[in-house]
Amino acid sequence: MKLLKATHFLLLGFILLWVGTAVSCNTTDEVEEPAGEENSEVEIPSEVVVVRDAALEHMRTIAQIMVPPESTPWDTVNNDDFAETGTSVYLFSAEDDKLSISYPTPASADTLFYVALRNASLDFCWQAFIDAEGEIQSSGYDLVEPGLANPSAQYCEDHGYMFEIRTRDDGKQCGSCIFSEAEDDVCNAWDYFYGNCGPAEE
Repeated sequence: MKLLKATHFLLLGFILLWVGTAVSCNTTDEVEEPAGEENSEVEIPSEVVVVRDAALEHMRTIAQIMVPPESTPWDTVNNDDFAETGTSVYLFSAEDDKLSISYPTPASADTLFYVALRNASLDFCWQAFIDAEGEIQSSGYDLVEPGLANPSAQYCEDHGYMFEIRTRDDGKQCGSCIFSEAEDDVCNAWDYFYGNCGPAEE
């Protein structure tokens, strides 16, 4: 009888050991995705990632603007429409945020990257020049518009409309694409670029 009880205990011990090993193996096989992993097969230059992350960190800490958390994956597109002008354009989107980075190619240590962030639901737009080290060199339309292609402005003008920087009632400046002389036939240039609005139907 004692031998039978000992055998039961030994068998129970082996079962618990096996279950514990199986559970521990299963949990180690499940690896979480790294924070901020891209939802894209687009190869992103390392300096573009540095610039993007610097812009988002600036928004989170200094400007205290709501942008997706660091762990949020971003969908990425490499827009080749501006290649003829010698400009590379990367478009990132996550939740309601759209972020573009454009720069003259090939990039060098002295290259300044033009960064524009747009959140249509918050009616927020921001842009800046950021260097390859992630340092913001200037921000605001008066400082960054000249000298580097703004994809939203170029897209607006390429479609036969007029791009204009307008100051809103709250003092913020945003680029607008003006479709006609009608007062309300206009929308944010980045919203037009991303296909969220367009000219009024005639």
